[in-house]
Amino acid sequence: MKTIFFDINVILDIFLKREPFYASSAQMFSLAETKQFKGWLGALSYPILFYLLKKELDRDKAIAILKKVRIVLKTAPLLEKVVDSALSSDIRDFEDAMQYYSALEVKSDYFITRNKKDYPTNLLQILTPDEFLALLKSESAESNSP
Repeated sequence: MKTIFFDINVILDIFLKREPFYASSAQMFSLAETKQFKGWLGALSYPILFYLLKKELDRDKAIAILKKVRIVLKTAPLLEKVVDSALSSDIRDFEDAMQYYSALEVKSDYFITRNKKDYPTNLLQILTPDEFLALLKSESAESNSP
């Protein structure tokens, strides 16, 4: 089963219904919810998501969203070696580095984000939700061809 690590921007696209990104991000979440792949979110993402969601929603709605996310996605632990890797990384944004090394720690096959340019591609496939969905469609077509 494929393992997917969700970046914070994808989760925000879903629950804040940010266009034009909502549909593909929501489809990704739905696939995780129906166990088409194993979805992951970093432990660090929860307080950041709460802070960002609370800017646009009230506290109770933000907490309800995080509870839903927690039910659907597994939580990648925040480990010292992830922090150490992020601190010594060439990734410019420290939070991005933390997410990236968390994804590597849980052996994700794909890192799903809208800011691909911020991540190295040598150790992990970095895709947008649209790219990942197109890949799934392509793989499905190949497996159904004679």
